[in-house]
Amino acid sequence: MEEQEKKKIKKFTKHNFFDRTYCVFQGAPLWKISRKKPHYRSESGSSYYYTTKGVYRLSNHWGRAASCQWRLLSDLPAEIDDLRLGYADWEDFRVNMDEAADAYYISVDFETKSVQYNHKHDPDYDQVAVVRTADDTRKRIKQIKNILEDYKWAKYFEYDDLEEFRKEVVMQLINTDIDLNELKRSLM
Repeated sequence: MEEQEKKKIKKFTKHNFFDRTYCVFQGAPLWKISRKKPHYRSESGSSYYYTTKGVYRLSNHWGRAASCQWRLLSDLPAEIDDLRLGYADWEDFRVNMDEAADAYYISVDFETKSVQYNHKHDPDYDQVAVVRTADDTRKRIKQIKNILEDYKWAKYFEYDDLEEFRKEVVMQLINTDIDLNELKRSLM
């Protein structure tokens, strides 16, 4: 990451993490907050438990939360009323850019066929995937999920291995600005 970009990364604490941020929370078991009272409870019912290093969030809704984009990565099942607990260090929070700003890139796990969006200041960003606005990222993710989960779109193309062909198409959608219809025409 360029030095100027690093300087733009804001420091987050319990006093400002909830104001226009992006973060990926890691799933945590409920026993992590047992016998603790929440430090804050939102109008929508989410509970927050602060630590010196970060925050636990207990919620039944993830993704867009007020002015924030908060994702939960978890293999843990919901335990009570679809509530899930997530944890994030303060340093995991990023400024959630204006809706019109190019701030997000897409990554795919082809083994699990899962698609995620990530912030451009993520340390894992490879500088290859195209960075897009939130709306463009959502649209592209929907297209990618269709390609990964369905097979009907591929019946008009010649290929030897469907999984390899899917991977090729998805990588084009991630790493270029080419429109899906234009990409399909180029593959015929």
